[in-house]
Amino acid sequence: MVYEQSPALDLLLCKECGGRCCQGSPGVWIDPQRFFDLFFCGDHLTVKQLNQRLPELGLVMWGMSGIPIPAPLSLLSGCAFLTTDGCRLTIAKRPCQCLALIPNQTTLDQQYGCCCHTPAESSREVANQQWQSYWLTV
Repeated sequence: MVYEQSPALDLLLCKECGGRCCQGSPGVWIDPQRFFDLFFCGDHLTVKQLNQRLPELGLVMWGMSGIPIPAPLSLLSGCAFLTTDGCRLTIAKRPCQCLALIPNQTTLDQQYGCCCHTPAESSREVANQQWQSYWLTV
């Protein structure tokens, strides 16, 4: 899947929304190969190596499911990359889940929360499977 060209990405709606999805839990990179291509020139790292390198990128290892997955640092206000002008990451470097999110206009009609939808192929379960398979290869 080519996340950079997601037809769902609606930057105007996202800007108007103010990043409510980003104020919750940051998205994760679903595809390990894409992640390593973006941040490590395609070099593959072990969990230990990645844990050492993630802080310099403003990333952490998300592991609530028991499978370590790189994700943006989460602050009390949400994703560490969320600014008043939107995401600090270029569209090309954003987590797969963020790019795959399908915007929902009704989000703007409520005070809190996000009604946007994450497609099944970009779910945490798929991320867990992808990264579990990757960790078995290094």
